[in-house]
Amino acid sequence: MTIENLTRLINAQALNTPTITSVSEFVFELKHVRRGFAYICLNANDSDIESAIKQGAYAIIGEEEMTITDNEVAFLKVSSLQTAMIKLMRFESTHKDLKFCAVNPFINDLLEKSKLGSNAHVMSKNITELFNQIFHAKVFDTFFGDDIRTLQRISPLFDTIYTDTSIHEINPSSIFFTSTVFKQTYYQNLNIPRVFAGMFYGLLKFLDTHKISFKPYEGRIQGHFDPVFIDKNFMPTNFGNSFRAIIAESDEDLYLSQSIFLRKNFNHSEIKFYLPENSLLKIENAIYFKNLSEIKKLKNFIYILVLCQKNELLEELHKIPEESLLF
Repeated sequence: MTIENLTRLINAQALNTPTITSVSEFVFELKHVRRGFAYICLNANDSDIESAIKQGAYAIIGEEEMTITDNEVAFLKVSSLQTAMIKLMRFESTHKDLKFCAVNPFINDLLEKSKLGSNAHVMSKNITELFNQIFHAKVFDTFFGDDIRTLQRISPLFDTIYTDTSIHEINPSSIFFTSTVFKQTYYQNLNIPRVFAGMFYGLLKFLDTHKISFKPYEGRIQGHFDPVFIDKNFMPTNFGNSFRAIIAESDEDLYLSQSIFLRKNFNHSEIKFYLPENSLLKIENAIYFKNLSEIKKLKNFIYILVLCQKNELLEELHKIPEESLLF
């Protein structure tokens, strides 16, 4: 990329008039700087900049005031490095005709743990890692992510995977597993709760259309419609050893869809909805709590859907009541 185009693209102030005319790659870490590279100064000091120049950097990009120590090298000052990086990612994505697709947090976590073809990637939540993913991607590669704000900034015309209601479930029994067939491939007893079955089927169709190979993760995705089976004293027991379970969900949007799913599949007296008192969700007949420990007071249920992190739930359930400690 020419220095002139780079300066215009990231809306930078050119602090000098260098003799070099272009850069070949962008890096953040000093140890990766090579001849012809542009060094993006994230948490870099004057000594780092000097070392980068000695290692062959052709451009220095920063948001702090910089001392020009070499007039052969381009010194570019931006108001925000993060914004500059977003602009560079958007340019690179367009140049390579990369595809972007929004998924919900469950599918995002599933894809992260599954085996995808080399032409597909799950977007990192870390901006420097995401930058490297995009700049090392091949032409026409596909990226999946659940951060809508980032997707909008990098590729406003992203696709979205929706629930596909045409899914044919095979012998649906437990709400915590899914079995289905897609194009002669039998997916048996996947650790995918049935509330996500249609979304999973939509994912399979998308992957097939875009010729992306896929081998689903066989374990259970933590934190999303994630059951903790309990005994009569609210102590966790082995999966399936009890007919009662507390289901943990950490995402508010997913919690809402799960509450609808449970209402459709169970009698009102069999389910309870448990939410922190500061939650903005409005669920009919929901119980809003100040302290998660209050969950142990609930009675007459098969499932409790609680908005919380699963580790918080397990920590609470494993606590020994104070009165027991007196003996």
